[in-house]
Amino acid sequence: MEASWEVEVGDVTNRREVMERYGGARFGGIQPSRRTANVFIYSDPKQGAQHGYNFDGWDPNPTSPVFYYTGEGQRGPQDPESKGNGAILRHVDEGRALRLFEVAGPNERGGKPQRYVGEFYVDPSDPWRYEKTPDRDGRTRSVVVYRLIAMEPATSRSISRAGTAPRPPVTGAEFDERRLREVALRWLERRTDGGREVLSLEDIQDFDGGFALVHPAVDLWQPAGFACLLSIREERDVTPDEVVIEGRRITPASTVGGESLTVAKERHLPLLVFQSVGGGFYMPLYPLYVASKDEDGFILSPDETFGRLPETTDSDLEVALKRYAVAETKRRLHQPLFRANILRAYTRRCAVCALKHVSLLDAAHIIPDSNELGVPAVRNGMAMCKLHHSAYDANLLAITPDRKIEIAPRIMSESNGPTLKYGLQGRHGEALMVLPAHPSEWPDPESLLQRYEQFLVQSSTA
Repeated sequence: MEASWEVEVGDVTNRREVMERYGGARFGGIQPSRRTANVFIYSDPKQGAQHGYNFDGWDPNPTSPVFYYTGEGQRGPQDPESKGNGAILRHVDEGRALRLFEVAGPNERGGKPQRYVGEFYVDPSDPWRYEKTPDRDGRTRSVVVYRLIAMEPATSRSISRAGTAPRPPVTGAEFDERRLREVALRWLERRTDGGREVLSLEDIQDFDGGFALVHPAVDLWQPAGFACLLSIREERDVTPDEVVIEGRRITPASTVGGESLTVAKERHLPLLVFQSVGGGFYMPLYPLYVASKDEDGFILSPDETFGRLPETTDSDLEVALKRYAVAETKRRLHQPLFRANILRAYTRRCAVCALKHVSLLDAAHIIPDSNELGVPAVRNGMAMCKLHHSAYDANLLAITPDRKIEIAPRIMSESNGPTLKYGLQGRHGEALMVLPAHPSEWPDPESLLQRYEQFLVQSSTA
């Protein structure tokens, strides 16, 4: 049973006593409890100074309820999504009380005495920002500094011995916007397995970096304090026969406005696109950059270099560079959308063997994307596990125009263990195990025939 909170503001205890009754740990500045609905934060400016924790303390305004608190991480830039830092940011959503203690003396039995300063919450309008300071090795790095609001400011300030923050963040100071965007990119990279997985709107809203990646009421989102657009939510589903090639063309008449996108282009700030692929899911495309502007609006590209090319091309080299950048844009935006559409159509199972493990599934082209006929459409692809995809690309496995599986004769005559026997030879002559629900998304027979003829030619010469 969870212990009721009985420590009064101003009481002096120690970390061992807090841990034994309420959970947490003996060491570390930020301790979310596994036993009670609390996050304990401990401030020790003298000890923290060696790590560059030079911001802990009250706001200089004597009536202010704000206490500045430096996040965790002794070396290198701090991550607002780390275990402890994230616990502070999420404490309201998780129903946890945020309780601040400050050191009240030297080490005794049970550790240093700790004075309970009171319950706080993260300022929802300005939860945190990066500040520059040296780490314990003397290297300048960015640290996370939280704005915590005291539930009982007069009482907490009157008993606190912390004093004012030695280096309080300047009110209204501009966020390090590029680093905030990098936080979002790192989160997406982890959450989508490197851009391979689709997300629901609820999944996207799970981001807890102190700002929202999307807003449910608008499709062009620019968080408060940001100099320009952060994300685009494209609600038009990608159809079976097309994908977005250049990202979304945004016009200056959009709700964000041309000025915002011009800033993104001039500062080379990365943007996010959440492309609907049906079923309430979105394929995140990131990072994208404002690459160029013409009379119809702005074009996005995943290639930052493209965004730095001149608007007009005066030399053959510039023409070649821009041609390459456009081709790279198409390739890098086709692939994740093609995979998302294929996995959706095949219900995230291998067409050949029905394997369900998404991390082991690929989107296999029938006509390769290097061929001008290799369009990134569902009818030109199949979901395949990595074994069958590799065999298909190597012409060791074929799919006939009537969707039957054939294994190359030389493979059928080999004897090389159970994987070969059951994974390939055992599928010979069988029909595909998984097809899309709608026949309009089944593999195109003409494309299957073209690819099957290549298989026959290679099999006859092997």
